[in-house]
Amino acid sequence: MTLSPSLEPPLSSMPALTPSLVYAAYRRALRFGVFWRLRPEERAILVLASRLRAIRSPALREAVIRVLEKVWPEKARTYRAFEAGVKVLLHRVSLALKIGAAEAAQALLAQAHKLIPTLGYSHLNTPAFYRPNLGEAGG
Repeated sequence: MTLSPSLEPPLSSMPALTPSLVYAAYRRALRFGVFWRLRPEERAILVLASRLRAIRSPALREAVIRVLEKVWPEKARTYRAFEAGVKVLLHRVSLALKIGAAEAAQALLAQAHKLIPTLGYSHLNTPAFYRPNLGEAGG
């Protein structure tokens, strides 16, 4: 289901995955000795991604987050929570639109910047057995 432009969730509150953050993760990995326990390709991702101007590629972003999960799990969880929060919010908006509650969908999207992190952390903390199926998200 595609939403009209006015029903798109605002993604401005998305935490930025910047090369400076990757460099901080690299330094943290060296400090805690995690760097040498990473596979060579994961080490290369940390070093090379920290030298870029911006991380735009979805594949590189996913690879960096996977490495972050090993180096800095708290920070990686923030990104995973945001991704899950957007999926849960879009699922709830589509359910509201299916039952004809356009005002409820608008209200959800108006509060999206507050709801996305909360919904994401809630979704991640819910056992997989009880999570709703979010379509391509895999629940």
